[in-house]
Amino acid sequence: MTEATIRERHSRRYTPAVGWSVSQMFWLPESIFVSAFAELEAHHMRHETFAVDRDHVDLGDLGDTLVARRHARGETTVLRVKDGVALIEVGRGSASVEIAGVDHGGVDRIFEALSERLGAAQEREGEVPITFWALGHNGPKSAQRRVAAPPWSEIAANYGHDTGIPVAELMTARVPAAGRLVLWHGEPGTGKTHALRALGRVWNDWCSTHFITDPEAFLGSGTSYLLDVLTSGDGRDAAENARWKLVVLEDAGELLSADAHERTGQALSRLLNVTDGVLGQGMKTIVLVTTNEPLGRIHPAIQRAGRCWREIEFGPLDVASANRWLAAHDSEIHVDVATPLADLFAIVRGHEVKKAANFGFGAV
Repeated sequence: MTEATIRERHSRRYTPAVGWSVSQMFWLPESIFVSAFAELEAHHMRHETFAVDRDHVDLGDLGDTLVARRHARGETTVLRVKDGVALIEVGRGSASVEIAGVDHGGVDRIFEALSERLGAAQEREGEVPITFWALGHNGPKSAQRRVAAPPWSEIAANYGHDTGIPVAELMTARVPAAGRLVLWHGEPGTGKTHALRALGRVWNDWCSTHFITDPEAFLGSGTSYLLDVLTSGDGRDAAENARWKLVVLEDAGELLSADAHERTGQALSRLLNVTDGVLGQGMKTIVLVTTNEPLGRIHPAIQRAGRCWREIEFGPLDVASANRWLAAHDSEIHVDVATPLADLFAIVRGHEVKKAANFGFGAV
């Protein structure tokens, strides 16, 4: 079958007819992609999600565009190339590509050409790649971003002795010592998010970071979403299976409370199964949960020895440490009470000190 014949078939088969519904039009690129690789008799596929530096590129000289659809998230394109076909979705700083081809080598060559043309973001000093996950109407969706992350040495002074020592020990770890659950708790504004970014940066050579934007859906909507995250790759090479995953559930205290089973159903059971059950066996996954809940309100099963690798409380800096911190940041103001990190930053910036909301992990 010639290239011209394939293009002619697609043009005839997928010319939108009057009366097509919006939902049918939405799935048109996916339908064309499936039909194209079926006609190619392609048996090899590759899916990757990666951060990109641009949201729109001209792919025309890489192959024949079978369909291109712009939408609120960006642009979806089906591209026919030699010995393969690609479904490409680009937007909001992330690209997702599904490639089908007649052999592995061809599929890999298509991916390399696409990643170069799409502007796959290069690793830059001071940034860590993070995959963000959310459950959409048609299943789990992921997008990768590069987020600014400080080295631990630059922020260690932001934490008191009781917090800084165990966090520093985590920074130097390479595999879990016991258990695969890390629990960080403390009031808003005590620096949990800053430490999370630093941890993602220092662990990046052996562990990829995945941030769950909707923890209640991740643990409570069935196992499909959860398994997609645990079994996903991050766009590296065949050694990906040897890498660990750090799955972050931020501000997920309601899933860990003493009455969690009554209020959130199976969420607590699934979390325990991932970190200490059959589901977690063979999955190189560390789950890090942050919460503003006091430790006394957290379900005792979470804190069981051998299940919780590290439980760390984040608190305000004591008076002496807080004043040393202010002096180090060229502030002449002194405090006379233990002060959260967020309030210290507010003082340095000249803002009125008030109760601060917790920062999101993806915020810059």
